[in-house]
Amino acid sequence: MRALSHTFLFLFLAQTLIAKGNVYVQSTKAKLLSQPKLSADGIPLQMGDALSPISEQGLFVQVRSQDRSGWVSKLFVSPLPPGNQIKLGVTSNSSEAVVARQRASDFTKTAAARGLSETQKMRVRGEGDLYDFESLRWLESVPFTSASVSPSQGTGKEENQSITNSLFANTELDVLKETQAEVKLGRSLAARLLKKYPIVKDTELTSYLNTIASRIAAVSSRKDLSFRVGVIESPEINAFACPGGFVFFTTGSLKKIQTESELAGIIGHEIGHIVLFHNGEFKQSNLFLDILSGLLAPPGGEVVNAAASAALDEMEKQLFETGRDVKLELEADEAAVGLASQAGYSPVGLSNYLNTLSKSEGTDSFKKTHPDTTIRIAKLVYIESSVSTENTAFIKDRWSEFKPKLKP
Repeated sequence: MRALSHTFLFLFLAQTLIAKGNVYVQSTKAKLLSQPKLSADGIPLQMGDALSPISEQGLFVQVRSQDRSGWVSKLFVSPLPPGNQIKLGVTSNSSEAVVARQRASDFTKTAAARGLSETQKMRVRGEGDLYDFESLRWLESVPFTSASVSPSQGTGKEENQSITNSLFANTELDVLKETQAEVKLGRSLAARLLKKYPIVKDTELTSYLNTIASRIAAVSSRKDLSFRVGVIESPEINAFACPGGFVFFTTGSLKKIQTESELAGIIGHEIGHIVLFHNGEFKQSNLFLDILSGLLAPPGGEVVNAAASAALDEMEKQLFETGRDVKLELEADEAAVGLASQAGYSPVGLSNYLNTLSKSEGTDSFKKTHPDTTIRIAKLVYIESSVSTENTAFIKDRWSEFKPKLKP
C-alpha cells in the first residue's frame, strides 16, 4: 500500500517554473520588477499575460515579457493558464452530481462483488470512520463577504473593481481539470481532518475568517480556487493547509492571536503553501482523475477508493507527524509577508504571532511539524524590512470583536 501511495503522489510532484514553459499573470498585484523584491520599481502586468521564465531566485522568477525582462513574484503568477473559479458543492441536477451518484453506486456494487465488509464499503464511499463530509459541507455553505478592497483602505476604486472582475467575470472560461483534481483530493483530506477534530459551527466567526482569507487570496495567483477557512476544536496550537484552498485553525492557536494582522499573517502562510503548490501540482491524468471523479458530489455521493485513500494517508502523515520540508515552511513565511502586506495588513503580523508562541507552553505539536521558531522570526524580520508600507492605510482591526467567541 505504501508503494502505491508513493506512486500516486509522484503523479503530481512539483517541478521548478523554469521547466514548465510559460507562466501566467493571475493577480492585479503583478509587476515586472527591476529586482527580485516586492518593493522594487516595476511596470504593472496585465491579467492573463503569458511570461517566459529565465531563472529563479527565492520567491521570484526572472521572466521575459515581449521585448522586456524583469522579475515577478511567484505569488502573482501561476504555471496554470487562466481558468474559471471552481464552485464548491454541486446541485443535485448537475451532470457531475449524476456521475458521482452513479460512480458511488458502482463502487459499492464492486465492493459487494469482492466480498468486502460493510466497513470497507463505507470506506470506499467515504462514509466510514475516516471522513466527515457533512461538516465540510457546512463550512462550504457559510456565507462571507467576497474579496473587495474599499478606497478608504488604501486601494483605489479601479483596482477594487479589477480584483472583483478577476474573480468573477471570466464566465467564458472552464474550470481547469488540474484545479478540479486538486480540489477533489483536498476536500477528502479536509474531511479526514474534520473527522479527527470537530468543527466549530460558529457562522459569524467562520464568516469573518473567510472574509480575511478572501481578501488575501484575491491578491494571489489562485483565482481558480474558492478558499475556505474553518475552526476546529483542539487545545493544540496549529493550523493546516489542504490542497484546493482548505485552511483550518485550532481553537488553541486562535486564542494566542492578539490582532487581525497576526491572523492575516497566519492565513497568508497557509494560503502561501497552496499558492506555491507545496502539496505538488495536480497534473491532468486520466487514471488519477478517474480515481477522484466522484468527490465533488451531493450529500452521500462522495467517493474515495483505495488508491486515493493511500495518497491521502501520506498527506495526513505530513500534516500531523513529519511536517513539510523546512525550505517550504520558510517560503510560506515569506509568502505570508507578501500576501498580507499586499492585501492591506501589517507585514509584521506573522512574526509577532511567532514571538508569542516562542514564549508559550503547549506548542509540542506545532514544533513537531514546523521549523525552529527563532530561525523563522529572524528570517521574517529580514523579509519585513524589504516591504514598503509607505502610503499604506491598514485595514481596521476587528479581531477583538470575535476573539471572545472562543470558549475559555
